[in-house]
Amino acid sequence: MKKLLSLLLLTGTLLAQANNIWPINPSVYSSSVGNAGIADANVKNLFHNPAFVGLKQSHQEVTYVDWLPNLTDDMGYSNVQYTSNLGFGSELFYFDYGSQTQADAGGIIIGDFEAASYRIGVSYGFDLKGWLFGARLNLYQHRFLDDIDFGMNYGVDVGVHKQFNNTSLGIVLKDLGGDQEFLEQTLELPMSIGVGVKHSIAIKENLKYNLLSDVKMYDNYNSIGIGNELVINDMFYLKGGYYTEAEFDVDYITFGGGIDAGFINIDLAYLFNDESFHNETVMLSFGFDF
Repeated sequence: MKKLLSLLLLTGTLLAQANNIWPINPSVYSSSVGNAGIADANVKNLFHNPAFVGLKQSHQEVTYVDWLPNLTDDMGYSNVQYTSNLGFGSELFYFDYGSQTQADAGGIIIGDFEAASYRIGVSYGFDLKGWLFGARLNLYQHRFLDDIDFGMNYGVDVGVHKQFNNTSLGIVLKDLGGDQEFLEQTLELPMSIGVGVKHSIAIKENLKYNLLSDVKMYDNYNSIGIGNELVINDMFYLKGGYYTEAEFDVDYITFGGGIDAGFINIDLAYLFNDESFHNETVMLSFGFDF
């Protein structure tokens, strides 16, 4: 019983929040426009909408982010994405909680341990008369103490996208799946439904302006992301946006941009709110199109 109590005291807060990392947006491309990407048909937004793998574009991307730098210096995540010209895709999202302190039932520190969570996704999509459809199977896993056996959890994402002249619409259902049991607690997946809209305005022949918005509805909160983007020669991108979760007093302004030089592309995003723990979060990704 003492060992069981120690584990509960040690991991209670961490494990209670474990599944809350799954909604974190690993797409740097969309992070700079307020995390809006459900209606923006680009394989870089595969996290937002699995239908985009139906674009059948060969693309590889690597991302690393130091998460919540104002709170800690050893927490962050990596994301590796691959899409093929056959309509298949795969993703690996790995979140590192950094070093955690282990204590016994009396609160005495007995050592440190490393904690992490990861998600593996496999997706397939196709185009049917101008409609993009896609689905993704996700495998979720948490790695904390050796004494706790989580087992693998599974979930499904499904999405659709349609372009209507200069406006596009995306709808997605995410994290539809079961619960994970450990000790005497249950972890539920953060199931959500999201709707996104994108509107494009051609300013000049080589200059385009995009407006984007996403609304996502979870069980106990909603999120809203809005953004705008200036595209120059289909090569340079200047972006800005705003993201909020009103129920949790989470909000921040986003800035960024990118360069698409053909076979290689770079995206940069910066999250800013000097009264928020998201302040000064820098995101960078490198993509390759072969």
